[in-house]
Amino acid sequence: MSDHEVIIAGAGGIIGQRLIEALQGRSDGAPRITVLTRRADGSWPAGVTPFVWNPAAARQGDDEALAALAERLDGATALVNLAGSSIAAGRLDEAHRARVKGSRVDAATTLLAAARRTEAPPAVWLQASAVGIYGDRGDELLTEASGPGDPASDVLVPSSLAWEAAAAPAAELTRLVTARFGVVFDRDAEAWRKLLLPVRLFVGGPLGSGRQWMPWVSGRDTARALVWLIETPSAVGTFNLTAPEPARQIDVTRAAARALHRPVWLPAPAFALRLALGGVADALLLSSQRVIPERLLDAGFVFEDRTIEGAVPGLV
Repeated sequence: MSDHEVIIAGAGGIIGQRLIEALQGRSDGAPRITVLTRRADGSWPAGVTPFVWNPAAARQGDDEALAALAERLDGATALVNLAGSSIAAGRLDEAHRARVKGSRVDAATTLLAAARRTEAPPAVWLQASAVGIYGDRGDELLTEASGPGDPASDVLVPSSLAWEAAAAPAAELTRLVTARFGVVFDRDAEAWRKLLLPVRLFVGGPLGSGRQWMPWVSGRDTARALVWLIETPSAVGTFNLTAPEPARQIDVTRAAARALHRPVWLPAPAFALRLALGGVADALLLSSQRVIPERLLDAGFVFEDRTIEGAVPGLV
């Protein structure tokens, strides 16, 4: 890939960081990597080129910004769109939901408008989405063929649907791959650190019932899967990026407690989590999504971290 260029929007999060590491660590030569960023003074690894962009350029009618972005995208090997506000950075009240949805739609719409101006659109567009699109489904086994949840009752469903819809027209220009991410477990991931903190403090236990399924995936498998999706010409459409064996929340806590030699004893009632965290509690901690990466497995992708018991010792 050394003669190729991968462009990443929203590279500042844990997924973008691990993807950059995976690309730069390739034995056959690293591609050129450009990150689209809103600030020129960010800190990026050596060999990564920042490009300042305006994710809302299309909505704002900023023709100059769109033209500059189109020039940057022209001829790229891959465009990876991870851009959007964090779900965890707020209480998922009405204002927060609007900010999350708007930021993600703005970024995808702007990238699409710029790609349409290029002579040679990126050879593959890898669009981020989330397993939140499935909603709270209890013990139902969910694959890429499963339909979305109820937008009226599940707060993450509308933003996930809008996110994917904003990027869908890219399929007319290039190979479009939509990656529905589970909860990324990584030493440096905010979600994992928050989950681990009560265990470290000897107060780990079930959240709500503790029996809800967590569609987790390790950071390294996330990056490996993204590289595989970029490099596999037959990979088209939607792929779940979750570990092959989802785990119940209490089993995640037990695995972490064993690794840290801590007890598991203090339950956190659902009502207390909702008081403390607002809508984030239901969206990220209490909902149940038993998601499997059926298409990746069927295509022969091999996960290094298949089970939570095997993954946790490397994360604590």
